[in-house]
Amino acid sequence: MRTVRIDLDQQLLAAAAAIMGTSNSNATVNEALRRIVVHERQLRHLERLAADSLAALPPREPVVLDG
Repeated sequence: MRTVRIDLDQQLLAAAAAIMGTSNSNATVNEALRRIVVHERQLRHLERLAADSLAALPPREPVVLDG
C-alpha cells in the first residue's frame, strides 16, 4: 500500500474508532473507507431497484375531485 500523510480531526477519528471498534488510526480510516463504499453501492442498487419497480407499475387513472 502507498503511504499518504493527511491531517485528521482527532476527535472525529476517536469517535469513528469507538463506533467501529478499531484500535488504530490506519484501521479506522480503512474501515471508514470500506463502509462508505459499501453504503454507496447499496444505495445505488436500491435506487435502481426502486426505479425498476416504479417503471413496472401500470399507469394510474387520474383522480377527479368533485367540487
